[in-house]
Amino acid sequence: MITRVTLLSMLSLLTGLVSFSCSENISDCPSRMCVVAGGWQLTEVYVDDEAYTSDISKFRLNLQMPTPESSATSTFNRVQTSGATDNGSWSLENNESILRLVPSGNQLLAEDWIIESMTPRRMSLVIMRDVGIKGGPGKIEFVLEPF
Repeated sequence: MITRVTLLSMLSLLTGLVSFSCSENISDCPSRMCVVAGGWQLTEVYVDDEAYTSDISKFRLNLQMPTPESSATSTFNRVQTSGATDNGSWSLENNESILRLVPSGNQLLAEDWIIESMTPRRMSLVIMRDVGIKGGPGKIEFVLEPF
């Protein structure tokens, strides 16, 4: 009997905690920042619309929740696929359609990722490059999931 009471209490507590967090419906969150903030791991990469087959398992992107929540920027930490790390600031720009990463706070290194799609369980980011200025791929797509 005590076990049942304990289990029911834990279930009630968990139900209460879930009701206060963001749900699958993004509109339930106080801002899009609450959906984007958190730890993300790279699950798929497409380079010029072709699947990238090298090891991407080391990549992690941790976007800190802004404090106060009304702040327009926050900090991030990132582990690249090579294992190299960097950090800086992040923000949502252009009516929250762009995730801007600014490594080491240096605006010259800013990365503007187009948010193609976004749910609390999956984020697709695309960066378009001007290959006329510098060679390499023109489009890179990252598919990320929470870790």
